[in-house]
Amino acid sequence: MTHFVVQLSKYLMITLIVLYVLSCFWYLVQKKDSRRRRIALWQICLIVMFDTLAHLVMFEQTGNFTIWIAYGGQMMFLTIYQLVFRVFYRDASRLLMNHLCMLLMIGLVIQTRLDPSKAWTQFLIAGLSAAVTSVVPLITRYWKKIYHLRWLFGLFGVVALGVTFLTAKTEFGAKLSVTIGNLSMQLSEIVKVSFVFFVAASFQKSTKFRQIVITTIVAALHVLVLVACRDLGGALILFLSYVFMLYVATCNGWYFLAGIGGGAGACILSYKLFSHVQIRVQTWLDPWSDVTNKGWQMAQSLFAIGAGGWLGVGLYEGMPGTIPVVIKDFIFAALCEEMGGIFAVCLIFIYISCLIHFMGTAMLLQENFHKIVSFGLSSVFAVQILLNIGGVTKCIPLTGVTLPLISYGGSSVLSTFLLFHVIQGFILMLKNEERKSEKQEKTEVTDKRVRNSKKRGKKSALSVQNK
Repeated sequence: MTHFVVQLSKYLMITLIVLYVLSCFWYLVQKKDSRRRRIALWQICLIVMFDTLAHLVMFEQTGNFTIWIAYGGQMMFLTIYQLVFRVFYRDASRLLMNHLCMLLMIGLVIQTRLDPSKAWTQFLIAGLSAAVTSVVPLITRYWKKIYHLRWLFGLFGVVALGVTFLTAKTEFGAKLSVTIGNLSMQLSEIVKVSFVFFVAASFQKSTKFRQIVITTIVAALHVLVLVACRDLGGALILFLSYVFMLYVATCNGWYFLAGIGGGAGACILSYKLFSHVQIRVQTWLDPWSDVTNKGWQMAQSLFAIGAGGWLGVGLYEGMPGTIPVVIKDFIFAALCEEMGGIFAVCLIFIYISCLIHFMGTAMLLQENFHKIVSFGLSSVFAVQILLNIGGVTKCIPLTGVTLPLISYGGSSVLSTFLLFHVIQGFILMLKNEERKSEKQEKTEVTDKRVRNSKKRGKKSALSVQNK
């Protein structure tokens, strides 16, 4: 009976996420807000059905009643999060709200299957992150001169990464997390956001060659400290984001080509300097040459993806535990194995929908600073997804970055909430400007009608006098 429930549920979950993805792109092409609201409401129903079905299967497999406590907490989070944004930020994008909730629910489901205690910790951090960053849209919307704090953003990034370099313990060949008591935090995740604000604020001041050199030096300092920490995934995210932001700010193709060329040279140098980079490249090229040792993680990831096929084997029917660090770096492989390739492709499409929304918002923004920030955050988000999924599927060498809202990692969740809420602030700004423009147009039309009526009145009075 249990096997039948699991097999039936996997088809239902695939159907739900396919419907959700179709509704995402249907939402993006709609012009009327009323239709968008109806689609957003339908998406919430799909999220609830998916989460309910997943927890039903997990309870059927484990018989653990704490599964339903976790489910109740997630439904409470979904309700409060949606209500808070609809009450205080009525013009916020409901699509981005739903995407954040859907990605978080998928992540919590697969984490609960892998390690319930860590999934519970992730949920608590997500709730705290949502509460802390809930004021960010308000700050982003009204504090339009935030670019004056550019050196504060730059100093914070360098100091935070310096503290990581000096105090963090080496894990998996890199210094990643700073530990204070029982609290462990990866400061580089927060630095991703502060770095984008620093670069955008610097280019807001000027895009002359002297300013570009100064900004490049500070940006290079961020990257070099990360390289010293051997966090090459984080360094690559900041580097590629900077090159993209530089091109957006200057529209100079030579800067872009110089950046890509310099990055290629830095990658070659890193390969020669760091032994763990050489191991990752060799594992990427041929994991089967040392499959029982260095190539074990990659080989098991590929086995899991292949075993899942398009439809997956069902929750608790696979063996994702054979993949080392599966709940962090390789959670995409576990998702492919138990939920299937179709589900994984739909997850990628949800990320793409987020990026389309981010980029569309950036194109509409008038202020150069806001535009660069939006493009910068979009590039951070995109590069992180590309590095994680590309590494897990053996398209590129492993870099050790998390998959946003899916992988276990409290700092990653906090930075992702921060990223989404900054974009929401820009959307509120656009809606406010649109409302002001409409009001101004109505005022101009009214004034024009008054002037015309006065002219007609004068003409009629003149004609009466002439008669």
